[in-house]
Amino acid sequence: MSQLPALTAILPAIGGRATAHDRSGDWPADDLADLSAIGAFRWFVPANFGGEGIEPLELHLRYESIASASLATALVVSQRDSAVGLIDGSDNHELQEMLLPPLARGEFFSTIGIAQLTTSRQGGLRAQNSGDDFILDGAIPWSTGAAKAKFIVAGAVLADGNQILFVLPTDLPGVSVAPPMPLVSLQASWTSRVELKSVRLERRWILRGPAAKALAGRSKGIALGQAFLAFGLCRGAMEVMASDSSDRAKFLAEKFGRQLSELHDQVVEICRHQGDSDSGPRLRAACHDLTLRITQSLVALRKGSALLLDDPAQRMAREALFFLVWSCPDPVIECTVDILSRN
Repeated sequence: MSQLPALTAILPAIGGRATAHDRSGDWPADDLADLSAIGAFRWFVPANFGGEGIEPLELHLRYESIASASLATALVVSQRDSAVGLIDGSDNHELQEMLLPPLARGEFFSTIGIAQLTTSRQGGLRAQNSGDDFILDGAIPWSTGAAKAKFIVAGAVLADGNQILFVLPTDLPGVSVAPPMPLVSLQASWTSRVELKSVRLERRWILRGPAAKALAGRSKGIALGQAFLAFGLCRGAMEVMASDSSDRAKFLAEKFGRQLSELHDQVVEICRHQGDSDSGPRLRAACHDLTLRITQSLVALRKGSALLLDDPAQRMAREALFFLVWSCPDPVIECTVDILSRN
């Protein structure tokens, strides 16, 4: 994991609030304030827009660190930075100049809502031309922190099948952000459905398209990015496991530690070489499998205590389910089910 001293220093406080945030469903404003204080919102913004412009791999290693303390907070930050990456990766220099500097300063929160163009089966968003503008109708099915966002980077499909990627101001007439969903975990991420009814979007908000695949080469990101949040959850669970002094716990910690280290090295190596489409689904599935095994083993070790809502083991076991559905195209699902269904 990243050894950034300032980040390491605030992790205990973030971790100490994780279960309370999970139970209350409160937005992790205190975690985000701590991260803002160490300059986290500058990390991925390019230097010419007031940020640090760190490399994607280092960014994801920092997400891993945050996820070891609070997966919900790590998800919020990663989705905010995904918006940064999509804006930075576009050709709309006007929007870059307008949005990236204040994002680096943490003046407002932005997020993404692109599942309707990728893996979601929960509806979609349609666009039609209206002069120089577009009219949007439909829904963004999943958007983390949407109720807190000033802008959402989203995508829609035109009647001819082409797509547009755009920045959606959430205060436009016809935009309605639903209350956060009653999720089994990560309630503190405030993930909502966003409904759009006859929303007029000026062309100046377009990041890319119309194009057959508006998300092709979509941002300055990294392959297998989801794996690093899974690794963080694994590390958090193993830290709790380390508090058990039994021989069984020590044996499991050593065994899982070796497996985690080996898988982590493989993912990092792939990411350093800009990704490998053949091994990506297999490695994602291996991360899912390891995350489930580590968190379920922690529940077993803690016995009945793990069923108490104040125990972090049950929270982490529920959070592990997130990786079975987060940004999982069919090849990833197929590899995951194959591993889970083996005798």
